[in-house]
Amino acid sequence: MAMRKALWVLIGLFLSACALANADPVVLTVSGKIGRFTDAKRGVYQFRDSDLARMRQVSFTTTTSWTPSVTFSGPLVRDILARVDAKGATVRVLAINYYRYDISVAELVRGKVVLARRIDNKPFDVAHYGPLWLMYPLSDMSDADKGPPLDAKLVWQVEAMEVM
Repeated sequence: MAMRKALWVLIGLFLSACALANADPVVLTVSGKIGRFTDAKRGVYQFRDSDLARMRQVSFTTTTSWTPSVTFSGPLVRDILARVDAKGATVRVLAINYYRYDISVAELVRGKVVLARRIDNKPFDVAHYGPLWLMYPLSDMSDADKGPPLDAKLVWQVEAMEVM
């Protein structure tokens, strides 16, 4: 009887640990020309949502082609690139739906570009642009800098970045 009880306790602890791990999944994997890794064998740096939440969060309110005026918040892309010690000139931003877009590192570190984790202080879900959305402060930009070419850079459902 005591062995059976101990077995159930161990199973319960194991299931609790699995549930906790799944409650904070990896939401971003950075690979390519980087100098720091969480998994050196695979050559990647993986961020859980809690990792991104511990980074400095930047918020701005803007309107996009898909949303009314809303507040986006998340870490600056330049801070993410610094964390992984990015060494390339271009970042390929990859989405869950296989969309990808290449953006120069210079552009990403120059501006206030965020990898938004929240919209109006609520987390994104996959059905609504999440878990991450690459966002520029559109309301602060000139009309000449906006439009379809910039909209193409606003990658939603971001899951990975490859530094090239």
